[in-house]
Amino acid sequence: MLILNDAKSLIKDMEVHDHICLIYEDEREWESTIIPFLVEGFKRDEKCVYITDRHKSETIKELLIERGFDPEKLKGQFQILSEDEAYTKSGTFDPDAMIKLLEEETEKALAEGYSALRATGEMTWILKGKPGSEKLIEYEAKLNRFFPKAKCLAICQYEKSAFEPEILKGVIMTHPILVWKGEVYKNFYYIPPEIFLERDYASAEVENWLRNLKREKEFIESTQMFTRLFKSFIDNVPSIVSVKDSNLKYFFVNNRFCRFAGKKESEIIGKTVREVFDEETATILGELDEIPLKGEDIALERKIRGRYYHIRKFPVEIPIGKRGIASIILDITESKKFEEKLKRLTKNFINVVENSPESIFIVNKNGKVYYANQQALKYFGWEKNEIIGKTIGIPLKPDITEEIEIIDANGNLKIAEIKIAKTYWEDEECNLISIRDITKIKEYEKSLKKALIEKETLLKEIHHRVKNNLQIIISLINLQAQKAEDKELLKETTNRIRAIARVHEKFYQSEDLASINLKEYIKDIISELKATYKLPRIKFNIQIQDIKLTINQAIPCGLIINETLTNSMKHAFPDREGTITVKAYKSRDSINLIMEDDGIGFPEGFKPEECETMGMRLIYALTRQIDGEIKIKGEKGVKIELKIPIP
Repeated sequence: MLILNDAKSLIKDMEVHDHICLIYEDEREWESTIIPFLVEGFKRDEKCVYITDRHKSETIKELLIERGFDPEKLKGQFQILSEDEAYTKSGTFDPDAMIKLLEEETEKALAEGYSALRATGEMTWILKGKPGSEKLIEYEAKLNRFFPKAKCLAICQYEKSAFEPEILKGVIMTHPILVWKGEVYKNFYYIPPEIFLERDYASAEVENWLRNLKREKEFIESTQMFTRLFKSFIDNVPSIVSVKDSNLKYFFVNNRFCRFAGKKESEIIGKTVREVFDEETATILGELDEIPLKGEDIALERKIRGRYYHIRKFPVEIPIGKRGIASIILDITESKKFEEKLKRLTKNFINVVENSPESIFIVNKNGKVYYANQQALKYFGWEKNEIIGKTIGIPLKPDITEEIEIIDANGNLKIAEIKIAKTYWEDEECNLISIRDITKIKEYEKSLKKALIEKETLLKEIHHRVKNNLQIIISLINLQAQKAEDKELLKETTNRIRAIARVHEKFYQSEDLASINLKEYIKDIISELKATYKLPRIKFNIQIQDIKLTINQAIPCGLIINETLTNSMKHAFPDREGTITVKAYKSRDSINLIMEDDGIGFPEGFKPEECETMGMRLIYALTRQIDGEIKIKGEKGVKIELKIPIP
């Protein structure tokens, strides 16, 4: 539980397991603690029990009603017992029996749906001298074993004037928290039950005193440490710090103050400002000291010895119990220089805005115009007094850019780009509106789009016609092949032309006239070759990423792929099944194409780079054309690796 300085705060922060002692000297102290204690319990949905002795039940009920809680309407949440219904129920006081009663009442409260049991009892019944009264302190000590385990919290009430000091002494030693004169104390005289109950009373008291001596020593050492820490902290803050007493003599100064004064601390403490500084400086530093002495803060900006300082003075309570003056002085010379620089930059910025070719407005959130530059006034044909202070409508959301239609000073409909950004005008959050006439730009864009569409149409038509012309050539070759002796040669030539034609077909079918999809292109080449050679025993394994090729890459690459796959289909699998694998992936600076088969490979001693066949010469020539690199291996099947640089 958090220990606070006053009873009012304590009541709000009390939790289950708390065992607190109230020592009060008058009815005001009693009422200001006990009645709020009960009210807080009602608010928390706790069952509350009050054990009376000197106070009448009617008095307690009336005080609760004044605070808006009628005990008659609480429906069992509040119960008032007399001392002979609780402490001396059997005619004698038995600490164990009373604790048993608290246990039962706690269990009963929880069973009824309440969150805890909150109890308070007047202890003046002990003065009646009933049997067992001498066991009061034993009872209070044993409660400290009960509360940590129970969903219960309590305040024991002791009227100071009614009890002998010896009894109050025992009461103090058995309560961890005390409330006295409205203040809360963490009780260092408290003796835990395991010590208090297991040893004789005097020995426990002596041990507690010894612990208190040790605790006080540790407290003094801790206080001294924090004093040194505070002094070290204050000495290292970037401010000139001082405290004057009520007679305006220096009571405390930090190292920076000593350097500012040019004197040692011993030469400053106990002296007035005029005894420490020259007349001019003393007049400034002593200015308006009477205001904080009256309890008010003040802040000043003054120039001392050619530098600027911010001076803050405020009242403080000093250890001798009187009001003093604390002063914090901060050198703001660099800030002032920056402020002057900022003013110049602001002026320059305003000049830039004022002479901007764009129309610029500053408006508040309701659309009220605070500023309009010269271009805005000229473009819309306004005089300054016709627009400043007027409302032009609530602006759009900030941080946006949109196109709008506007009417200029000549009544012409224009297209403009409007930008809205957050800004400030005299500390008020506003919107900066920038309007740029883009009518000519939009007209140019329109003509450019028209020209681009015409160009795209023309390119598609060219690709279409080239493809058709290549198709005518293929048809002529097919007619010639019927009479030619070397039909295989014409078939290969036809496939090469088809590879080129397929590129042009892809381009005129594509929305993107700058590139084609490699995967789709390779699939088309393979389909053409399958249709040409009709070899179902050969399977294809295609592993190709989404890669785009330009027209300058596509035709050479397509011919290389056509030659490679044609060779594999014709020579790699004589009278047996096989697989041709085509892979393509993109690295940081190149497109990588791998074509391999699991066929018979090259004949022994075959060197691809020395081969003079049309197909192999074509592969090497096309690789050089696209500045590529090619590797050809033929030990276990044929593997060709082509690396095409990315421009």
